[in-house]
Amino acid sequence: MKILSQLKWQLMLLHKNNIINISIGVTVIYGVILFLIKDVGSLDVVLISIVLNDPSVIGYFFIALAIYTEIKHEILPAIFTTPINLHHYIISKVMALSVVGIVCALGLAFFVKGFDFDIINYAIGTLGICLLSALLGLIMLTFASEFLKFAMISIPVFLTFINVPLLQYLGVFDMGLLKYVFPAQGSINLIDNGISGTEINLWATYISIFFWITLFYSLAYKLFKRKVICQ
Repeated sequence: MKILSQLKWQLMLLHKNNIINISIGVTVIYGVILFLIKDVGSLDVVLISIVLNDPSVIGYFFIALAIYTEIKHEILPAIFTTPINLHHYIISKVMALSVVGIVCALGLAFFVKGFDFDIINYAIGTLGICLLSALLGLIMLTFASEFLKFAMISIPVFLTFINVPLLQYLGVFDMGLLKYVFPAQGSINLIDNGISGTEINLWATYISIFFWITLFYSLAYKLFKRKVICQ
């Protein structure tokens, strides 16, 4: 129950800071544009490209912005003078942003596909992208003391994390089996399967997503505790 209470609080903070409103507004704009041009041809590739970038930006940059704001206004030290559990804090923050990302991604899919897609695989693939992005943002913020520095060191990291697998998906280049080294690949496969019905190995895909989320969470927890909380 404590983690649910934390999740509710984090969603309220996102709403108060207009992050939810901004995300939904951007989604509606994307959705209307895609809806108006959906008769031109298949928009699956365009939809998947947007879904890979939009929720990942929400997760990666907004979690860092929220925590830097808490540090700046000395809210974070105050939070951890209470008996709050660090696991609950991290999970609720990551999940709150992931909820926003999933809702926006589902909204885009409904604009383009109606109900003609595999909602479960699509939602799980999107959840994977959201969780990985937020956790990666949490990892990277431990290496920068302010948001501007975080943004600067994030450029190569974020481009590698999302855009290299995306370019591989778009056929710009072929990395062969090397593509599975990238953490986002499993989520991309699942989103593609949900939207386009592309055949994939579901077991391998789910195992890949679970492995990378577990690894990212472990790194995020250890680095955040050592370099931010216990400094």
